[in-house]
Amino acid sequence: MNLYIINWRKNIYATVLLALFFFVSFIEIYGEYIGDKNLIWISKPLIIPFLTAYYLKRSIKINKPFLISLFFSWIANVLFIQNTIDFIIYGVIFFILYRIIVIYTIVSKVKMPSIIPLIIGCIPFAFIYISVTLFTYTTVGESVYLFLSQGVFTIFLGGFSVGNYILHSSKQNALLLLSTLFMTFTQFLFLLKFFFDAVNLLQSIAMVLFILGQLLLTKYIFHTEKHKQKIDLIKNLKIS
Repeated sequence: MNLYIINWRKNIYATVLLALFFFVSFIEIYGEYIGDKNLIWISKPLIIPFLTAYYLKRSIKINKPFLISLFFSWIANVLFIQNTIDFIIYGVIFFILYRIIVIYTIVSKVKMPSIIPLIIGCIPFAFIYISVTLFTYTTVGESVYLFLSQGVFTIFLGGFSVGNYILHSSKQNALLLLSTLFMTFTQFLFLLKFFFDAVNLLQSIAMVLFILGQLLLTKYIFHTEKHKQKIDLIKNLKIS
């Protein structure tokens, strides 16, 4: 009975934290849409902390590298609020660190697909990145290298997620694939802002994709933890 109450409370707390995550996310998206910096400053710095707290409550076994990646993602998003070239550069650096740690976290827990599915998965991401770069270079100039610096890691993660989904179309791999796609489109929207006047609309859409992508990645981490728990249980049963 005590264990039941503890789990019930844990689930309630996790649900409340997830609700707060969606609440501050909605405020941030609305703030981006109307161009209200005050709303953005109030809400955006709270998005990742609420997601982190939700993860800590729901996690079976805390993944420390994933927590570090969330921290770097939080720093990057706070820096992006300033929307000046210097802060954007610093934000991109932290976002690249976030990407590297996410890749490390995933690769360390999930078997790499064979080389052919990996290459097949990388092709569409590489094609899109190269096409967008050629299309936008004359307009954004050297700023496009910020886009490409993230692209290297996104292409690999895209190839990894597509390759794994080709080999095994499970819910777990679908979550990773969707998360990678959403995160990729946020970077494309960053460049589209140079070509369209509806900057606020594009920024709000980018935040919707980022929030969904980060939440789906967190759900994916939950699934890897459950999978690992099952494997450990089977190993213990064999040993005993």
